[in-house]
Parts: sequence; structure tokens; C-alpha cells
Amino acid sequence: MVRRAFDLLAAAAGLLIASPLLLAAVVAIPLESRGSPFYRQRRVGLDGHEFEVIKLRTMVSGAEGMGAGLAVTEGDERITRIGAFLRRFSLDELPNLVNVLRGEMAVIGPRPTVPAQVERYTARQRGRLAHPQGQGSAAC
Repeated sequence: MVRRAFDLLAAAAGLLIASPLLLAAVVAIPLESRGSPFYRQRRVGLDGHEFEVIKLRTMVSGAEGMGAGLAVTEGDERITRIGAFLRRFSLDELPNLVNVLRGEMAVIGPRPTVPAQVERYTARQRGRLAHPQGQGSAAC
């Protein structure tokens, strides 16, 4: 109960403080590269439940079907200039706070991963799914 209250307070405060940056990004992203400013991707969270993580789009629209697909390489040409800036300062992750408000993620905990990776988890690695998935990179 205390953890959830912390998550709600931290996510709400983070979104409020970051709202000018988010607004600027939401306006700038489609000006450089047509399409939605948001990117949604299926991830696996607590107890193996899947959800859509929300991020600011940092690549050209349709990037998953180009080049290295889901993999991103250094100097990847699919990353936009605005996207490179957002990635450098991890600002593309700010919409994850909406996932926290929804109860799909926690502020602190292991990063949720894509279903294809979870399918290859060992029994020990599956233990990660017993913890609320967070925005951090804490290992279990």
C-alpha cells in the first residue's frame, strides 16, 4: 500500500513537473517525422501480464520494419534528431509515468521486457516477473 502511494505521488509529480518538456516534445516530434509523437510497445510486467508501455517516439514512423528491426545500433539512421536528444537525457521514458499511474509499472523495479525475450527466460530469470516492473534497471 505504501509502495503504491509512493508510485502514484512520484508519477503525478513527475508528470506535472515534466509537462512543459512533454508538450514541447509532443509538438516537435511530428514536425520532424510524420506520425504520432507516442510509441507503444507490448511489454511483460508483474506475474507475466502484458501491457503497452508508452514512450515518446524517437525513430521514424515504421522503424520496427526497417533495418535492424527492434534492435538499435549506434548511429542508427532511423533515430531522428529530436529522438537522439530525447534518448540522451532519457526524456523518451517520461510517458512511462502514465503506466505507473495505471498500475502497470512501478517507479522502482526491473525494466519490463518484450514478450519474445520473456519466452527465452530461464526459471531463475522468470523470478523477475514476481516483482512490480519499474522504470529503473534494478536487478532481482
